[in-house]
Amino acid sequence: MSTVDKIHVYFIMLPNSVLLDTIGPAEAFQYSNRFAAEVECEGSKQFELHFIGPEAKVENALGLNLQVEPLPNVMAANSWVVSTGLSGDRVDLETPAMEATISWLSKQTEYIGRYISICAGTLLFAKAGLLDGRACTTHHMHIDELQEAAPSAKVLANRLFAVDGDFYSSAGVTAGIDLALYLIQQEFGANCASQVARHMVLFSRRGPNDPSQSPWLENRNHLHQSVHRVQDAIQVDPARNWSLESLAEIAQCSPRHLVRLFKDSAGVTTREYIHKLRLALAMQFLQSSSLPIEDVAERCGFDDPRQFRRLWARQHSFPPSYYRESK
Repeated sequence: MSTVDKIHVYFIMLPNSVLLDTIGPAEAFQYSNRFAAEVECEGSKQFELHFIGPEAKVENALGLNLQVEPLPNVMAANSWVVSTGLSGDRVDLETPAMEATISWLSKQTEYIGRYISICAGTLLFAKAGLLDGRACTTHHMHIDELQEAAPSAKVLANRLFAVDGDFYSSAGVTAGIDLALYLIQQEFGANCASQVARHMVLFSRRGPNDPSQSPWLENRNHLHQSVHRVQDAIQVDPARNWSLESLAEIAQCSPRHLVRLFKDSAGVTTREYIHKLRLALAMQFLQSSSLPIEDVAERCGFDDPRQFRRLWARQHSFPPSYYRESK
């Protein structure tokens, strides 16, 4: 493990914390540690989880007392801090525990690489003055509270999660798992994130601009391991010039048999599946880079920009430029 880079993730546990907001993302990060070593994921990193709070014993929303570590004086560089949700229709931002945590946050800015909030946990960052001018979201019950706590923030309603620089905020409870999978995908690649989602039986992994079924997980609700191996290989490198023969070799069957097997199990042809993942990869480039459309098409494995635009129009109502402008 000495050669593996660690990403230290600190979950802030306040009185009345919602357990699922913590346990859901924490389990996703733990699963990624396992699958990053087993599948072809990007990088050689591991998450190290810490559960901290201003009080040694924390009673959560279920009435279960938890023992947590004290707020650390020093953290590892580029640590992630996760502010989880709190129960109640309205969150009291003036409690001693909240004020102690805000004071601690103000002293840790040089160590924190990413600020992550789940549900009403966004209010902690708002109270600390960290969301001024930033896009953010929270559970629909707390949208007005968030805007009140951060008047200059761009509070987004009806959003699964929002990303603004190093700040990541999500709507509520299960949305925290979606956000964790998004972060895993950023660090380890889509293949690792889809493996985590599969093993957590999350057949509807969602993203900030894709609240429906994730292309990386669609067509995988089957039990045929040979087809899963083929899909795993394609997910690692969708842009590769995949031949039916090379895919059949992975499945350890004839090309003709793979055609029938893949269609029966996944519900689409291998070509349709490859095109779907290439379009998903193109969406990532559009939302995270300023590459020209021609370069996006080439990097994603399309024959030319015309083919890319034609296939894109079959799946999306808006042109590629719309998703770049709205990121």
